[in-house]
Amino acid sequence: MASLVSRPNGRKEVQFTDTDGSRKTLRLGKVNMKDAQPILTQVELLLSAKGMNSSPKPQTVEFLKGLDATLLERFAKVGLIEARKSAIPSEYIASYIKRRVDAKPGTVLKWQATEKQLTNFFGAGRDLRTITAGDADAFRLHLMATKTKRGLMQTNTISKHIRVARLFFNAALRDEVVSKNPFSGVDSGDRRNSARDYFVTRAEADACIEAAPDLQWRLIIAMARYGGLRTPSELVRLKWTDILWDTDRMVIHSPKTEGYEGKETRIVPLFPELKPFLDEAWATEADKSAFVITRYRTDTQNLRTTFLKIIERAALKPWPKLFQNMRASRQTELEETFPSHVVCRWMGNSVKVAQKHYLQTTEDHYKKATQNPTQQASASPRFLRRMPLQKPRKTLIPSV
Repeated sequence: MASLVSRPNGRKEVQFTDTDGSRKTLRLGKVNMKDAQPILTQVELLLSAKGMNSSPKPQTVEFLKGLDATLLERFAKVGLIEARKSAIPSEYIASYIKRRVDAKPGTVLKWQATEKQLTNFFGAGRDLRTITAGDADAFRLHLMATKTKRGLMQTNTISKHIRVARLFFNAALRDEVVSKNPFSGVDSGDRRNSARDYFVTRAEADACIEAAPDLQWRLIIAMARYGGLRTPSELVRLKWTDILWDTDRMVIHSPKTEGYEGKETRIVPLFPELKPFLDEAWATEADKSAFVITRYRTDTQNLRTTFLKIIERAALKPWPKLFQNMRASRQTELEETFPSHVVCRWMGNSVKVAQKHYLQTTEDHYKKATQNPTQQASASPRFLRRMPLQKPRKTLIPSV
């Protein structure tokens, strides 16, 4: 059925008759007879399984897992096993991204950025199966030394690349392209960098609002700082029909959590700090069914450049994570007055996420901690500014 042949140059071959009667040769290369004999045995077992149209025995499957990529390709070439799926990064990862029809455009862009980093580091023709845990560690060190326009690559960017690389290899593992994930033990550095936390005070937020060039920007800043909206993704989706004037609430559409059942939208109080700006915009808006923010209409809109100019005009020093820190400041502020589970429902995150990424320690916390008990009892939180009563209006009902 199959025979082992030794060539004068030391190379070994397994010659066999396939189930269709054709004669084939499996070239093993330069190996000794002791190592070649088990291969001959497994070839005969594979031919037997193929003839009976059945799956290979478990011990044969385990044997094949231990072979290197080159020999596996030779097994596939002579029809003993099915050709394995592409293990070339530029091919496999591209096919994986293409089939993930559930991924949002922004997510796809992040995946493609990691794909580019992997391909540049390992090479377009590198076999995924040959990438080891040591190679994965080297990739992380490479990212740490990579220079960008703003200097060395940021820690959070490195963390994202490692997490996405782990995602790719987990998919390859499920597809049985690789037998292990070399990135499973790589430290992604997914930790909160407290050095980038900054509590944006009300005075700073109001100064930026005063320095804003127009009503649209006053709304953007107010919604980010006093509404706690994710900016721009949630802000650009807000319509006037989402403002429930008669109940003092807003319906916020969240693309970040819409993939989870029941998390597509959330109801947020119409905080008093927001009403003056919404009233002003409402009075000047002709189309009462339009979006509240009309100038910027995409999730990827770059608001940073203009906002930095506004901060400079307000004679302030820019803080890290311009919009996220305003959202985090609002959550920290609300937690002083309302229970965590209530605030998290309004903000659209979990208590665990809030504690890890949002809640901050402010100067007021330190001042309050140094007061004596009598002073603490008399001190009351003053987060809400006194606002004049607004004239009630009816909630708009969207036209069908």
